Amino acid sequence: MIQKNKLKYNKYTYENEGYVIHMLTSGERTFFTNAYIIETQKSLVVVDTMMINSDAKLLRQHIDNIDKPLIAVIITHGHPDHYNGTDTIITGFDEIPIISTKGVRDCINDTVDSKEVKWKPYFGQDWPENKILPNQLVKDGDVITLDGLDYRFRDLHAAESSSDLFFTLGRNRSVVFVGDVVFNNMHAFMNDGNSAQWLQVLQQLLTELAGVGQLFTGHGIPGPTSELIQSQIEYIAYYRSNLYTVINDNHVISDEQKQLFEQLMVANYPQYKLTSFINAGIEAVSNELLAKTTL
Repeated sequence: MIQKNKLKYNKYTYENEGYVIHMLTSGERTFFTNAYIIETQKSLVVVDTMMINSDAKLLRQHIDNIDKPLIAVIITHGHPDHYNGTDTIITGFDEIPIISTKGVRDCINDTVDSKEVKWKPYFGQDWPENKILPNQLVKDGDVITLDGLDYRFRDLHAAESSSDLFFTLGRNRSVVFVGDVVFNNMHAFMNDGNSAQWLQVLQQLLTELAGVGQLFTGHGIPGPTSELIQSQIEYIAYYRSNLYTVINDNHVISDEQKQLFEQLMVANYPQYKLTSFINAGIEAVSNELLAKTTL
């Protein structure tokens, strides 16, 4: 039986810029994931497409209710809570461009089967059958104009995932969409083992996005760009340094050590959601830290 879900809805209006951002957020079962509808005068662009059928169908209902044509979908990175629902979103529309980078497309293509093996037993019939790959690839620095609004893309390569991107909107670059490169009041997904590179990317973004006012993230509410980036830097640095102290050069971390580390993270970030992500990332980050010490 498919569990009945609801998506939390928020709306952000940029009248002077000529667009509205509709933000829809899934429940804890699918990691409080955000998808966005960018509404301009004549059309809609969707950013990420949810993980499971029931959430994607609710997102599609919002699209249909706005009653403007969908002209593009943008996928921020290759984790299934951000691309799995694409087939539901584009069904019935003609030749919708699915925009992303080659790195994101390759990540989806390389991991889609393993993600299904992991998650389909849990979600059952709510797991989408058809996976849609990006069909329009952007390169670093590309600008695409959709219904008069400029989308400026940057290819970040590996950060939170094996390939990430961000894009800004409009000539004034008032907002930026970063996918999961930044979380807000959520424990970060560290499983891909790129935390050192992720920190480098975030330091780069502090400078590059200094003039962008509002950041929209894959998990959590939007907020001031520099503030959210700095908070993410501090979180990852804290996770890495304290995990290194816990493992203390041991190549096998015990269940007791994992529990102690999780308690430490919860105590330092008591308001953060997605606590299951703490333990989930321990092995990948431990391997990363231990590899560095043996060089």
